[in-house]
Amino acid sequence: MDPEEQLKRIVKDTGEVNSVYGGFEIKVSKPALFPWYKIFNQLIDIDQEVWLNKVEGKINITSKPRAR
Repeated sequence: MDPEEQLKRIVKDTGEVNSVYGGFEIKVSKPALFPWYKIFNQLIDIDQEVWLNKVEGKINITSKPRAR
């Protein structure tokens, strides 16, 4: 399974996953139910750098491939 599909499978209906320039943008819509540990673990496992932001009152997780 490709990384985007894997992230979508983990997130289910608690957020939205989109590909962005080799990384991902995950918009968290249900923070109390969101699988935080699984998502961060998966992003780290696929060698992504991760940032958290708040956009329009919602938490966004943004990632990009780790520079080597």
